[in-house]
Formats: sequence, structure tokens, C-alpha cells
Amino acid sequence: MAIFRKYRFLSLFFLIILIVVSSVVLANKWKADSKYDKITIKGNVSVTRDEILDIARLRDTVAFDDELNLKIIQDRILRHPEIKKAFVSKQPPDELVIEVIEKRPLAIVSLDNEVKLIDEELELFTYKNIKKIFDLPVISGLKLTPAEVQSSKLKSEEIRIAMFMIMNTYKKNKVLYNNISEINFADPNSIIVYTNDIPFPCYLPRETESIANKDYQKTILNRLTYLNNYLTQIYPDNRNKKINYLDLRYSNQIVVNYQ
Repeated sequence: MAIFRKYRFLSLFFLIILIVVSSVVLANKWKADSKYDKITIKGNVSVTRDEILDIARLRDTVAFDDELNLKIIQDRILRHPEIKKAFVSKQPPDELVIEVIEKRPLAIVSLDNEVKLIDEELELFTYKNIKKIFDLPVISGLKLTPAEVQSSKLKSEEIRIAMFMIMNTYKKNKVLYNNISEINFADPNSIIVYTNDIPFPCYLPRETESIANKDYQKTILNRLTYLNNYLTQIYPDNRNKKINYLDLRYSNQIVVNYQ
């Protein structure tokens, strides 16, 4: 009787092992046979579908389930210099969804031997799509250390001033934003602004105060209003006059230096 019980116990034990092994084999076979026949990519504007698939190391239409480690795919996509955020998810039964948020360039930064794009969070990034640099204002004449040039985020006061000007015109006056071609910091006594409409420099006040100072912010915004008024109300009637520069460093007046 004891031998029978022992034999029944061993039979049950081996049966359980057989069921577990069979389940694992079938599960792996099902997993290997599972296909995601549709890969949907959302949110990309200038970064192409092919670029995202390439950097994620995915094929265009079919991905096997054992390839789909979502965290790994997300990390790969985030290596693209123009992508700020990425979200990857599976939508049963056969769809993989990739949603990206691209970095939004607001200006071009001229560095020592190269140019990069900069967004509203002061992050620098390279670009592949040449169309992105059209019509963006250029920030130049920066005094940066070698470490700052190599960094992924700029925090210098000159950059903060330029981006304060750019972000405010971008949000409040798109016409003026599109008209600014360059903001230059080569002159230690002024900020030099060049526009698309006028072929001469415009000088804005450069103070020792940080742009975080509310009074300096008001001064810069005030001078940008002067510049906009000059471009829209005064310059159209003076296009034929030869002008050296426009000086906006003074309160309540615009100084025009004629040739």
C-alpha cells in the first residue's frame, strides 16, 4: 500500500512538471508567433517615420513580441537629438503605438565652429532637417567658456536675455518674432538686433542687471515695442533714406542716425 502511494505521488509529481514544461513551451511558441503588424507613430513633425523606426531598431510593419521591450525602445528613440519625450505602448491585438514630442526650436545659436538649435528650456540640440533653420532668429556674439560650448544646456546671462526677447515676441507678437533675424552680443554696451525689414542695426540697452530683474524686463519689452512701432509706422515712409543705425537705448525716444 505504501509502495502504491509512493508510486501515485511520483506520477502526480511528474505530471505536474510535464504540465508546467508544456505550458512554458506553448507560451514561448505563442509569444514567438505573436506579431504586431501595425506600428503607429504619432506626434512627429519634422522627424520622419523612417528615422524613428531606424533609431528604435524596428521594422516598418512587423515586429515580433520578443523584440518589444518598451523601455528599451523608448530609450533608443530618446537618443534622437530632436526628440524631447517618447511614449511606447502595445495596443492589442497587433498594434504598437509610438508617440513622440519633438523639441521646438525657437532660435539658432552661433557657437565657435558650429550652429545649434535652442528651445524654450535653453536646451541645445543639433538638427538634420535643413528646413528647420529657415526664418529662425540667430543668437550670436556670445562669450562662452569651452565647457559651455560643449554643454547641452546654456545658462549664460546673454542667452537668457536673448531667449527672453525671443520667447516674448514669439508669444505676443509673431510678426516681430518672424522679423528678427539676429540678436548679437558682440558690443559690451548694447544688444544689437538685426531685422529682415531694415538693412541697418538696432541698438537696445544692455544693463548690468540680470534679465531676472523685473525692471530690466520692462525696459527690454518697452524697447521691443519701440522697435515694432518703428518698423510698422515710421520706416515704411523712410525706406529711401540712408540710415546708419537705430538707437533704442533711451527712454521715450527713438534715435535715428542718418548717413
